[in-house]
Amino acid sequence: MAAEEPTRSKRLQRGMIGFGADYYRLLFEHAGVAMVGTDAQYRIKSWNQVTSRMFGAAAGRMVGTSLLAVIPQEGREDAERALKAAIEQGVTSQFEFVHRDEKGVRRQLAVTVSTIPDRKGTGVGALACFRDITNRVQLVEQLAQSRKMASLGEMAGAMAHHFNNILGGIVTSVDFALASTDPEVQQRVLLKSAQALGRATRLVDGLLAFAEGDRRHEDVADLTETITQLVDRMEPEMRERGMELHFDAQPIPPIPVYRNRIDTVLLNLIDNAIQAMKGGDVLTIRLGSVGEKICLEVEDTGCGMSDDELSRIFEPFYSRPHTLRGSRDRGEGLGLAVVHGIVQDAGGSISVTSRLGKGTTFTIYLPAVGTVTRS
Repeated sequence: MAAEEPTRSKRLQRGMIGFGADYYRLLFEHAGVAMVGTDAQYRIKSWNQVTSRMFGAAAGRMVGTSLLAVIPQEGREDAERALKAAIEQGVTSQFEFVHRDEKGVRRQLAVTVSTIPDRKGTGVGALACFRDITNRVQLVEQLAQSRKMASLGEMAGAMAHHFNNILGGIVTSVDFALASTDPEVQQRVLLKSAQALGRATRLVDGLLAFAEGDRRHEDVADLTETITQLVDRMEPEMRERGMELHFDAQPIPPIPVYRNRIDTVLLNLIDNAIQAMKGGDVLTIRLGSVGEKICLEVEDTGCGMSDDELSRIFEPFYSRPHTLRGSRDRGEGLGLAVVHGIVQDAGGSISVTSRLGKGTTFTIYLPAVGTVTRS
């Protein structure tokens, strides 16, 4: 069987060669995919009919020009990297860019770039295949928008539920107080009503912090000092719960931050971790720098989260099914949504990884200077 393989391979090669050059030229010219062939200097050597329709330019006009000239300025770096990798290393890669067609309509194009080798296998050019993925991108955006609208509906329902409970309790209590002549009863009703209105105020404050960032009482302090003081405050509380709190701080330059924003972020992340942890579990806070960014990690050894929970963890009023809401949330379900809003407002980013039964890690990147205390 093994001896027959070379013979079969030669027969296949002879059969392919038998098609002739015209066959392959026509195959390229009439392919249903936009295809462009270049030489090693990225100059266009071939340009088929679909490509002509896609870019509104005939082959005679384009042959001899650089393929990079077809790509918008913002996509040329990716294009040059892909062409270089194909020709010099034989690597096939992809990139995307936005193109406006001859009618001015924005089109999202995906490009696959592969090598064109000579008989020795040395790259002498590249083949770029263009695909219009506009419809797919639009469908993905529509799906994301539908999910946002569904989340907004859930948030509106949760808001109505919370305020209905608060206001309903106040109305019932006031009616009871009006029907009573006992000053002590009226005093208790006033106290309970004040507490309920305070909860409503916290709920609105949480929504504002989520939407705009927490801007109240913005006293400026050093980042390392702020986190150290918060850890010192929280460590006894966690020790009482049978949990450990570790703080690993690498030396970083003084970073001015708004103390209340960092406190809000960390308290909510710590509360989220406490919900998922039990006695003997460990919460570790790490602070350091990565390049020009400050990196803050909050890692717990708790119960972890499923993929579905991870995809919704920053949604307002989303409640994880296997945990209680955070104590500092007081049941409003806004803690992690507020964290997300504050971090974005500071010019940073936040991500989360988790494994069921293993734990969860929140990673925050913040600018090293300037925007953490921007107004």
